[in-house]
Amino acid sequence: MKIARAIATSGALAPLLLAGLVGPALANGVGDLYIASPAGVLEVRVSTSTVVSTISLLPAPQSLAFTPDGKTLYVGSGGAHLTPIDIETLGVGDAIATPGPVTALAFPAGQILVGTMPLRRTLAFVTVHGNNVVESAELPGPGNLIAGDRRDPRVAVAEAGASWLDVVDPATSTAKKTTVAGEIRALAIDRQNGGALVATANPDALVRVDLTTLTATWTVPLPDTPVAVAALASTAIVAGGSDLWAVGQKKATALATTRDAVVSMAASDEGSVLHVAEAGAVEVFDDLGKLQRTLELGADRGPFALAAVPAGSSLYLGHGAPQTAAPAVGTPGALVTQKPPPTGTFVDTAKDVAGYPPLQGAAAVGLAILIGYWLIARWYDKRLKQGS
Repeated sequence: MKIARAIATSGALAPLLLAGLVGPALANGVGDLYIASPAGVLEVRVSTSTVVSTISLLPAPQSLAFTPDGKTLYVGSGGAHLTPIDIETLGVGDAIATPGPVTALAFPAGQILVGTMPLRRTLAFVTVHGNNVVESAELPGPGNLIAGDRRDPRVAVAEAGASWLDVVDPATSTAKKTTVAGEIRALAIDRQNGGALVATANPDALVRVDLTTLTATWTVPLPDTPVAVAALASTAIVAGGSDLWAVGQKKATALATTRDAVVSMAASDEGSVLHVAEAGAVEVFDDLGKLQRTLELGADRGPFALAAVPAGSSLYLGHGAPQTAAPAVGTPGALVTQKPPPTGTFVDTAKDVAGYPPLQGAAAVGLAILIGYWLIARWYDKRLKQGS
């Protein structure tokens, strides 16, 4: 009886350990990129070039930010409110009132969403549990650029065309200010090293600012005026017009050329895939600059902003080989709207879950526990036989 209980306990413990080790889920198991467009929020599975769902919102969404666990997507439409979307059900929650119109969003580590309110020259701090909203102290100017990453508790805030940069800790409502040489055009968080990547014009450069000391640790000249910046795991990527450059501590190197001028960029959570928003399309590159997908959207679904799910992209999870033949519906790389979801969706999702690296590691731990209990049971049986 004791042996049976021990084995049963091990079987019960294994799933709990698996759940604790897996971490953020791949949204509802289908989408890995979300796009703010005139049609609403598009849920996209990049590996299959499929629009899984369209969440209609009015006014049209302008900015997006995921909670660090990937369970809720917050949407800003340029007004004095924010809209939460439950990613498991794709249900739209009640609007959250803010003191003023919110133009950009970021969600750092912790439980507080941050939105820029340039008309009030402040930030909105939204606590996800209870949706309590607090307004920050006044910024040095009408901040309309913001960057955050779920691995760091701070956000970087700036004003497009100005030179001031604020590093804000939402948990303590504290801010530290510095300035950079040039006019700030775009921001990103250096996900691995606690820095802000600040793209400037006049001079055209990328500056890395340490988030703790506020010192500029390096500055790299750029070939042209930047419009967007993103942080991959291996390097920083800067866009200027239709050019993409990989920028390290010493130089900027040509990475790729996009089909149209870049609107915005977003790196996948694990940092190996770059999503580039353009007029009517999203192009997807790997970290070597090789084009993986061109997601055709059209003018009626042209992307305003992008948000990658806080988990590995579907390309990273083992479905990333570029298409070599035209799919049955649509053109190679074009987005296909799923109506209704194909029967293979559940199978694909199961493959993604099985292939998710943290889950593989957790499964190994669970198996080790079961083997350990089996060895203990055998030893106990031998003791009982010797005693009899």
